[in-house]
Amino acid sequence: MAANIRLFQRHWIAIACAALLAAPPGRAAEPENVDLLNLSIEDLMKVEVTTVSKRAQPLSQAPAAITVITSEDIRRSGMTNVPDLLRMVPGLHVANIDSNTWAITARGFNSQFANKLLVMIDGRSVYTPLFSGVYWDVQDLLLEDIERIEVVRGPGGTLWGANAVNGVINIITKDAAATQGLLVTGLGGNVERAQAGIRYGGAISDSAHYRAYVKYLNRDDFDGRAGVSAHDQWDVTRGGFRADWKPTDADRVTLSGDYYGGESDETSLLLAQSSSDLYGGNAIARWTHTLSEDSDLQLRVWYDRTERNSDLLEEARDTYDAELQFHLRPFERHDVVWGAGYRLTADEIDNSSGISFSPDSRTVQLANAFVQDEISVIENLLSLTLGTKLEYNDYTHFEFLPNARALLTPWERHSFWLAVSRAVRAPSRAENDVALLVPSTPPPPNFLQLNGDSGFDSEKVLAFELGYRAQPFSKLSFDVAAYYNVYKDVRSLEPGAPLFNFPAPGLITVPLVAQNELDARGYGVEVSSAWNVVDFWRLDAGYTLMLIDVEQQNSLDPTAEGQEKDTPAHQFHVRSRVDLPWHFAFDTAVYWVDNVSNQNVSDYARLDARLGWHPRPSLELSLAGQNLAQRSHDEFGPSFTALPTSVPRSFYGKVTWHY
Repeated sequence: MAANIRLFQRHWIAIACAALLAAPPGRAAEPENVDLLNLSIEDLMKVEVTTVSKRAQPLSQAPAAITVITSEDIRRSGMTNVPDLLRMVPGLHVANIDSNTWAITARGFNSQFANKLLVMIDGRSVYTPLFSGVYWDVQDLLLEDIERIEVVRGPGGTLWGANAVNGVINIITKDAAATQGLLVTGLGGNVERAQAGIRYGGAISDSAHYRAYVKYLNRDDFDGRAGVSAHDQWDVTRGGFRADWKPTDADRVTLSGDYYGGESDETSLLLAQSSSDLYGGNAIARWTHTLSEDSDLQLRVWYDRTERNSDLLEEARDTYDAELQFHLRPFERHDVVWGAGYRLTADEIDNSSGISFSPDSRTVQLANAFVQDEISVIENLLSLTLGTKLEYNDYTHFEFLPNARALLTPWERHSFWLAVSRAVRAPSRAENDVALLVPSTPPPPNFLQLNGDSGFDSEKVLAFELGYRAQPFSKLSFDVAAYYNVYKDVRSLEPGAPLFNFPAPGLITVPLVAQNELDARGYGVEVSSAWNVVDFWRLDAGYTLMLIDVEQQNSLDPTAEGQEKDTPAHQFHVRSRVDLPWHFAFDTAVYWVDNVSNQNVSDYARLDARLGWHPRPSLELSLAGQNLAQRSHDEFGPSFTALPTSVPRSFYGKVTWHY
């Protein structure tokens, strides 16, 4: 199978490159903006975001804790993948488990299967209902195509539905008109062995543009904690397209799609070494019609296909989604967004001796209707945002997701917000249907059997947030957010009576059944700032305090107390971007992460550096080093599918050329 994948990749790249280079010539592309600090602090505060209210609004007027990673941040970061880019966001904990596996969460409860963070790409959810989480190894993109990444910390259930419990990440790609011409990029190094991308954008007419791309990545094995290769390499090829068309002044149509194929290796508790074959694709269609200056409607439909075939589990899943959304101003002081949506997801799972799902196929439906009204109580001083979503799922049926926010702007460039929200995390397929047998260390017992329960209920949170955002000087901005979350019916694993002589004579197995016997409290503070020290030097900094208290009540879950220490209490980072003479740039970043005691991870510092050079406006050369502070460090503990590895020091060189 691996040989077939590699053959597929070589042929796919050759065909795609030939197609792109044979594309009809158009206008020579304007060079993409390569100004090193092309957004001033004032410009950054005016960046329009859509994830908070499902409509465009300036960042400075968003009544939520939100961070925007711009395309310039991405280029200057030296990061090579989306998960690592999220390290610059306060309130998130990003940790490598191995070369291709991450644990990422917002505001607590981290694991490989972190289940309280909703992730989307252009509005398409990549949150899998198999275990309520994200397969980060297939959420790869050509980074040059990303316009921005909006990260909202705190619940977003009113607009985005169940599972937007502790945060929402929306990755937004560039309009096709902004990616015209030919772009070729490639990098290579000791860990990032190879990344290569090629993109061509053209114009069908003045109102219709398109682009197509292909990307290949190959990442080497990390080192296991014993100092030997961890057998966790990552090798994926993907390609896709986007087309944007404005048939009239009032209408806009977007079509996009991607397809990928590849392989990721792992060493796990259940299997010594194994490989997963990864396949998938998606298609999105979006139509926006402007009714007036203050009203519009949008229809978005998408389809997603994923396949993961490994020695442990084989899963194939099809997801269909449609949403209709209206935005209007029915009265002078009211700005209303409302709509409805429907989603269907169907899977087929081939069970193995270590893990099984019963039934082995399931179709789940999700339907919703939502409304949110932003009310200008006192113009330019006080606004209220009130909204709710009513959502139906096949597991727990109806869920009610209300939200109330207030934004106070007593002075220009200073704003306070207060938010109270209710959100839920709906049951996953695993919590209902799984039987997973894992070794217990040290014995006895010899094994633990994790079992789903059809009575598993939604996890619930009532979240309170207070924030302050300011730009006291033209070159300085900062925001502070404090939160207090009350969790109810959190998942617990309740032990049952031991099973003797199972799965073999002389062995003992203890069953653990998924229940809702835990409550918890989460609280913390998040601070971020940006400072243009001088015209050629910018500093960005962030600090996170993140604490969880778990209350066992009547639970006997042996893992409950450890969940309090699955995230670091403190995190801090500083990023520096310097524009040097002769078109050079020097960028550095320092990240410090407190210990994660339940994962047996000590505190660590990460130092990244990048030297870039633009000898010509259309050509960029760069050298980068990551994790320079030490030879290697640990970031997280084991999961069922991946043993932890040490993140190594790495170096790479990169070339990007566009015409």
